[in-house]
Amino acid sequence: MNKLKMHPAFARGELRRGKKVLVTGGLGFIGSNLVDSLIAHGHKVVVVDRNKPSFFKPLNPKAKHYRMDFSAPDIEKVFKKEKPDAVIHLAAQISVTRSIKDPLSDALNNIIGPIRLLEVARKNKVKRFLFSSSGGAIYGDYPKFPTPELCSVKPLSPYGIGKQAFEYYLFQAAKLYGFSTLAIRMSNVYGPRQGLGGESGAIGIFCKQISLGEPILIFGNGRQTRDFLFVGDAVEAFHKGLDSNLEGFVNVSSGREVTIKKTLDLVAKAAGLKVNPEYFSARPGEILRSVLDNRQALKKLGWKPKTSLEEGIKITYAWFNEHKDLYRKLGSSHH
Repeated sequence: MNKLKMHPAFARGELRRGKKVLVTGGLGFIGSNLVDSLIAHGHKVVVVDRNKPSFFKPLNPKAKHYRMDFSAPDIEKVFKKEKPDAVIHLAAQISVTRSIKDPLSDALNNIIGPIRLLEVARKNKVKRFLFSSSGGAIYGDYPKFPTPELCSVKPLSPYGIGKQAFEYYLFQAAKLYGFSTLAIRMSNVYGPRQGLGGESGAIGIFCKQISLGEPILIFGNGRQTRDFLFVGDAVEAFHKGLDSNLEGFVNVSSGREVTIKKTLDLVAKAAGLKVNPEYFSARPGEILRSVLDNRQALKKLGWKPKTSLEEGIKITYAWFNEHKDLYRKLGSSHH
């Protein structure tokens, strides 16, 4: 399913310079950082996001924003008017817990809606479609670590099932219609502008709790592991994917396994404090161990992470601490 082949658009070099890129979820954490980077690299950007721009959901003034759901019927009008060269699909329902409580809503957001978007993009002759997938949620508690792409996936939640299901639609679109598609299976992304929702936001939540002097909460025993990827490195992976000829799916991760407790210790170190967390029962559907093998990204995308976890956490904590008064207004959030 992860075979390399040269798509005609890349053979002709059509996507190398001055692309127009439509980004769904472009006001979100990864999305807003990606939009800024795309514009800085000379691309035109169209953002489709149902939210209003705000401090926590910033819009680059050079980007064009359509405030709408990416699966709305009017999305086809956006494609016909803007004629994007590529689509980067980031918008999603991101909470594992919410997907377990309401699997139907999760499927509408993470399977049915994306299929509609994919069809509109294909019919409007978009040259490249990138999808923000999830390595940890798709692989589940797979026994091999670091986990490679070509393994038996075992998602433990409707959220993971949804990500996997849409990957199959991407693969079939490439196979049946010659549509150039790639799923980027990211590990847990963190950094400035990170929201506090979803289970992948541990570093952001710890940064907020420590900067505001709130109780530090850990669900589970703290020995569960994650593979944390700095947002700047994630953004660079999308740049590489945009200009690559890779189709199928690829892991994008730090390749480093770290426990949640160790992660908290690093955030506390960045803050110059010692903390004593409170422990609560583990949440259903949460994987116990996650670290992804990122060697294929180096081999096939020419990408590798550049930001160490220690450095990334320092940058992230400084950002949260600088804006802690704004985060205080959001109220308490838990990890």
